[in-house]
Amino acid sequence: MSLRINLNTAGMAAHRTLSGTDSALSKSIERLSSGFRINGAGDDPAGLVISEKLRAQVSGLGQAIKNAGDAVNLVKTAEGALNEVHRLLRSMRDLAVHAANTGANDAAAVEADQRQITNAIASLNKIAAETQFGNRKLLDGSAGIKANVTGSYVISGDFSYATGLSDGDTISVNVVTAAEKAVLYTRDFGANTDYVTDQAGSFYFTINGVQISYDSTTTVSALQSAINAVSDETGVVATITTAGQIDLVSTTYGHSATVAVSNALGILDGGVTSAADTGVDAAAQVTVGGSAVSDALWTSGNGLILKDSLGNQIVLTESGGGSTGDRGSQFQVQVGTLIFQVGAYYNQTREVNIADVHANKLGTGVIAGQDVSTIDVTTATGAQNALRILDQAITDVSNIRANLGATQKNVLESSINSLTIAKENIAASESTIRDTDMAEEMAEFTKLQILQQAGVAMLAQANQAPQALLSLLR
Repeated sequence: MSLRINLNTAGMAAHRTLSGTDSALSKSIERLSSGFRINGAGDDPAGLVISEKLRAQVSGLGQAIKNAGDAVNLVKTAEGALNEVHRLLRSMRDLAVHAANTGANDAAAVEADQRQITNAIASLNKIAAETQFGNRKLLDGSAGIKANVTGSYVISGDFSYATGLSDGDTISVNVVTAAEKAVLYTRDFGANTDYVTDQAGSFYFTINGVQISYDSTTTVSALQSAINAVSDETGVVATITTAGQIDLVSTTYGHSATVAVSNALGILDGGVTSAADTGVDAAAQVTVGGSAVSDALWTSGNGLILKDSLGNQIVLTESGGGSTGDRGSQFQVQVGTLIFQVGAYYNQTREVNIADVHANKLGTGVIAGQDVSTIDVTTATGAQNALRILDQAITDVSNIRANLGATQKNVLESSINSLTIAKENIAASESTIRDTDMAEEMAEFTKLQILQQAGVAMLAQANQAPQALLSLLR
């Protein structure tokens, strides 16, 4: 055994051990006081990298849940306004049903019905123009999709919803079958001034259920005028050809257009007393970027109602006269889609389209050139037409609400549920890596405290060893 004054090996060893214990104890105190196992990159570099990624996910998922909640509130705002639109449409329909009861109504009652309908239309347009979520307009069409003509043809129009189309897509519409009006022909009467019958007495025939009276003094031109005088009720216009024949032509195109004549002894071509004709719907092909998305289109009136492969309706109307056949046109899609970020990563979005619900956008495609904004129940025909238009308008709004409801339930609320679960699981993973296991750490802390106390005691003992050399020096 060697004894030295300048070197205390035992003391140095005790000091080194005590220093390590003090450092570990400080780290343990930091972990216990902060609750984190990783308080800096030096604690666990790999764990820090993983936990920071997980922490970013948790934070992003939390914001995505808030975003989805905002989206649900937006959809509820729009749906609530559409509920009021539905109420207005039902009210207008009730008024149209009342106005159609021409046998009991006088002019004043019908005018009162029309005034109420006009006020309801104004209220509907106000809802469409002013419903918003924050500064975002919801029902004015800015949150929908429109197709604007880019070619030189006359077909143009809007459509309300078209999943799968993107901003800037080109839609080509090629009509392969022309829409036709219903047509019947009278016999050749001769000159306009000739009489339609040489038999004495008064006679009548019916066009679409409306009586047309004539007698031996009725000329061809007078008969034409009589038919055209009730055109609003029959939906039929009479024109005289150069041969003295009267053409009876429906005012609209498509399968809903009818010319039915009965009790017409000596009036119709071929000597028949009754005949009927129905219009023909148009057929067309729609392509997007060269790929067909629709096989058949049909008309109702002089416009086209298109359906794509997803069942979405596209309403197109003629902006000029002439046939709807042998025409092609291209449309540039402009998307005002509402896009919601409902995920924590790139492109995890959901889209919602809300159609324009102004009165002139509802009930289209039923009667040529007419919609909710053009409803006029002051005539019997107008009241009947109003019922058809309003039924279509109610269907239009129902479809919009159904789409919003499906989006809310199956997309947004479902996203919130899945995001919440994902956030919980990822947060648990991040906690496993980053957070302190308090029970384990307290056990470690207690051990380090004991080691510290032992180290202090042993350092004191080691420092006493050089004192033994004094006895040798005395």
